[in-house]
Amino acid sequence: MKSFDLENILDKSLPHIKKWWFSVVCIPFCWVLAEQYWMALKWEISFAWIYPYPFFLTPFFFFIDNFLLIVHEAGHTFFGFTGSRFITILGGTLFEILLPFTIFIFGWWKRQDLTAQIGLLLTAFAWIESSAYAADAMARRMPLIGNLPKSSHDFYNLFTMKSILADYMTYAWGMYWIGVITLLLFLLYPLFERKHYEYAVIEMDL
Repeated sequence: MKSFDLENILDKSLPHIKKWWFSVVCIPFCWVLAEQYWMALKWEISFAWIYPYPFFLTPFFFFIDNFLLIVHEAGHTFFGFTGSRFITILGGTLFEILLPFTIFIFGWWKRQDLTAQIGLLLTAFAWIESSAYAADAMARRMPLIGNLPKSSHDFYNLFTMKSILADYMTYAWGMYWIGVITLLLFLLYPLFERKHYEYAVIEMDL
């Protein structure tokens, strides 16, 4: 009967722990995020901004939500230079999604796996969070930054300008499921990691 070889078990386990730790740690966050916004879209939109987070997740939601809010507002300013009112309004959500996705592309290109995963997580959060904004287009109950009037609601204006306000929930659910799929890609990212190669310089005297 073989003796219990702890060192051998650790040697075999450490590569898997190193590869999967971030995904495993983020499972509770992803579950709560998906559940919160599913409830917001399905039952009550106020769940999007009033939700009883588990205490250990509250700082993460606070940080990411406020970070993406800053990015969203910056997007309105950045795309405002186009001179198009539609693009200026859309620019907030567009930049909120594109910036995190750019972080993912950078991490993937540079083989920085943690950076790439963070980019995917932020991209998923942006899609899911924006889905609630779209789902609020008709009622316009969501509090707007700076106590702006209901007439300033991004998705109300976007859908009205394109005459698709009646289909607002179709777009909201579409955005939500894109976000959920991105969350799954984030969790499964270690399966798609590219191999890291180390290069050595060998000097040969002939």
